[in-house]
Amino acid sequence: MENKKKVIFSSGSLRMGGLERVLIEVLQNIDKKSMQIQLVINDNAGDENIFKKDIPSEIPIHFLIDQEYFEFGEKLKYSKKNFFDKIKYNSYLSESRNKSERAFLKYMKDHQEVEVIVDFDGGLSRYIEKINGVKKILWLHNSPSKLLKKSSKIRRFGKRLKKYDRIVAICDDMKNEVIELFPHLKERVIRIYNPFNFERIRKLAEDDSSLNTEEKGLIEHEYCLAVSRLDTVQKDYDTLLKAFSEFKKNSKSHLKLYICGDGPSRAEIEKMIEELKLAQEVILLGQQKNPYIWMKQCQFFVHSSKYEGLPTVLIEAMVLGKTVISSNCPTGPREILDNGNMGYLFDVGGIEVLARIFFELENGKHSSDEILKYINKFSTRYIMLEYQELVKRI
Repeated sequence: MENKKKVIFSSGSLRMGGLERVLIEVLQNIDKKSMQIQLVINDNAGDENIFKKDIPSEIPIHFLIDQEYFEFGEKLKYSKKNFFDKIKYNSYLSESRNKSERAFLKYMKDHQEVEVIVDFDGGLSRYIEKINGVKKILWLHNSPSKLLKKSSKIRRFGKRLKKYDRIVAICDDMKNEVIELFPHLKERVIRIYNPFNFERIRKLAEDDSSLNTEEKGLIEHEYCLAVSRLDTVQKDYDTLLKAFSEFKKNSKSHLKLYICGDGPSRAEIEKMIEELKLAQEVILLGQQKNPYIWMKQCQFFVHSSKYEGLPTVLIEAMVLGKTVISSNCPTGPREILDNGNMGYLFDVGGIEVLARIFFELENGKHSSDEILKYINKFSTRYIMLEYQELVKRI
């Protein structure tokens, strides 16, 4: 019998997030008969490790930062009130990075049989060159130019990419961007889409067991839906809320806007909602373990971002037969929606255009069979073959 390939997957956390959902999908479906997989996670977030229970039992998990130290950092993060608090938190971040590096290098010293490291979120890039005798794969989940912005940071990022044997971009736009920024890495960059378990999404969309009494009432209303982290740095809530306000001012529609998700900008977004007098029209649902029941019931799905990698929520909504509106941000939406042929695209910051699309779709519209056939290229069974081929043959 052929020996199993020894592989480490490394990522930052098992908390709720798009990247984490993709990681779980990969680990649940990758060929474990030919690979012996270990999972290394940076932060032990305790009860916030929403996805820990979804890790297959045969995959051992090792945390670099223990729960007590992680919670200490979270307290510092959310109690920053003055200059000295910020100094304390920045000191913690520096110490935490060094602590993670020492812990990972020790882990590798104790597991010298490992043949491949999959750096699933780029968290190892600062020191990956210190690990010898293994093949190294980096997964990119965001547009480098939009995420880093400054040319000095982009150059430094390019130097880090050189440390990897393969660089995986999750859409063609991102692959082309990486090659344009770093032409010397052209032969190392490949594209593999994120995998989607269509059957699981459709099954969860019928399961309302996670809803409380209030939510069961809310889901009966007519609404459009957004699902994303409440983060105004990346997610363009200013455009989304102003466009929805414009739509409501000029429409007699009872349609509401529901937003699934939580994050650091919640207070800022709540303030925007109040200032736009949308308190009765926009509902923040908070973090939802099962957002698919909300997707299934919505009239249509809307996504506003300034930049992305491959926004998984667009594909998930399409799997459930929903018409999708998205900002035409780098990278991913244009590719997912086939240049707008499979949904609606609006320019980042395009308030008037987005409001006009709301008017057009206020009665709702389901996707055609053509769209459901089109998205098959994102299904788990096709994508996992590419994952396995890469890891086995590198």
